[in-house]
Amino acid sequence: MEVFAGGVSESDRVFSGLTAAIDEILSNRAASAGLRHQVLQMAVIFVCGISQLSPGAYFLRHDLGPCIVTTITSPDTEQFTFEAVLLLALLANFHKSDAAKLNPYLRRIRETTNEDLMHKICWAANFAAAAVVKAYQSISDDSPPSFNVTFGFLLSALRPDRALATNPVDTPRELFKNQPIEACVILLPLFEFLHGSATFRDVFAKTLAAEAGKKTSTPITPLQLTLLSLSSYLVSHASSSSSPRAIAYASLALNTLLVICESKDILAALRQDTYEEIRLCRQRPPPLPPFQPPKSPLCALLDCFILWLRHNLHRRLEVHCYLICIRSTYRVLWYLQKEHARLDYHWQELWRALILLLEFLASKLDSLTTTGGVQQLVEETLLLIDFALCRCEQLMPNPKVVHELVYEVVRSAEVFRKQQGLLDKLANPHAGASQKRLSGSAPRAPQALASIIALAEHYEVKLREAGVRSANQGLRAVAKDIEKDGLSYGSDLHGTDDPP
Repeated sequence: MEVFAGGVSESDRVFSGLTAAIDEILSNRAASAGLRHQVLQMAVIFVCGISQLSPGAYFLRHDLGPCIVTTITSPDTEQFTFEAVLLLALLANFHKSDAAKLNPYLRRIRETTNEDLMHKICWAANFAAAAVVKAYQSISDDSPPSFNVTFGFLLSALRPDRALATNPVDTPRELFKNQPIEACVILLPLFEFLHGSATFRDVFAKTLAAEAGKKTSTPITPLQLTLLSLSSYLVSHASSSSSPRAIAYASLALNTLLVICESKDILAALRQDTYEEIRLCRQRPPPLPPFQPPKSPLCALLDCFILWLRHNLHRRLEVHCYLICIRSTYRVLWYLQKEHARLDYHWQELWRALILLLEFLASKLDSLTTTGGVQQLVEETLLLIDFALCRCEQLMPNPKVVHELVYEVVRSAEVFRKQQGLLDKLANPHAGASQKRLSGSAPRAPQALASIIALAEHYEVKLREAGVRSANQGLRAVAKDIEKDGLSYGSDLHGTDDPP
């Protein structure tokens, strides 16, 4: 207030005049587009600068929502949609937790039904997100395998410094220290509209559903698929450079994907096969199998979660992001089994990523620097694996995938046995009954773990009796036993109600 207004006594006059001037110029269609653009940029910079400080209250008092919407929908200023929707999202986040009912911008996002506005926001978001993806790809070409790429890789491998390398060469992480580029901030308005606006979610789902199953010659990838591509790069490189900024954007991407997983309509649209290519990050070894259309974009969504699970296991563990990842995966699996949609997917990669997380937590617990929540993470991961085993007949596309899931559990039996000691170590003896009821997962996790261990030990005995000596023999023995006697598993703890 001292810097901008010269004192508290002048703050009302100065800041009220500032918001009125912004409103007047942005609303004035007679003003030049260049002037309105400059005012819009100034407003974005000012709002970012004051953050959550008291001058932001003047923007709540003087609602700029109508002039922002005018900027987006007017033909002569629609090219400034990126800055306009960013300003709207920034203002919607002013004291969001304690003054949400007083925030006119949150109300506008929630209540606006203007589909033309929503389509223009999607257009701007798609353009910005694609620019972020291209910036990552310009650092390291991670195109899916082709003859030219494979031949180039072969020549590269013959270099003296790589000839004796036993593992794939990882791109130096310092090359990504300045990523993502500034355009990635478009994730903030995307999250706000997906989370707060039923109309935007409807447009988001319908535009993808309209394109599903069509072969198109247009080079423009739909926003929904560009968002999946962008998320894959953000989660793969989140902790590469130990940059709080990169981790914050990855967290925002995961929260956005969680909102998508909470919408049945969007999941239904993503379930339909697409002929569009979805470029997922392959810059961190080992890469996942490439997305080969026609295929359901739900496969790419699950790939994003695998990439987070694989590439962010560090001492400073982002537990909250891991919880979001596990909950999102659970919701996708819940939707698939409820709709009896047996997804053709590389499920083994998901089971291995989940088991890798449990193994990491059990072996590195004492050296982790966390903000808590590890116990809840272990419990929810166990419940996710338990759910897959309980509902495998509704989830898995064929018996072979069920056999692979069971075998992954059996070969990782020791990892699951360690979880009991881990949970005992993490247990809070002072946690009351009310806290356990709130957590939801706590009462069921020990039962889930007991069922998983019982399954693993049952087949361990079978494999010993069969004299198995290799992984292929083990998988065949498990498959033969399941085909003969069926899969005997513990109680189903998951009920029929949708996840909270």
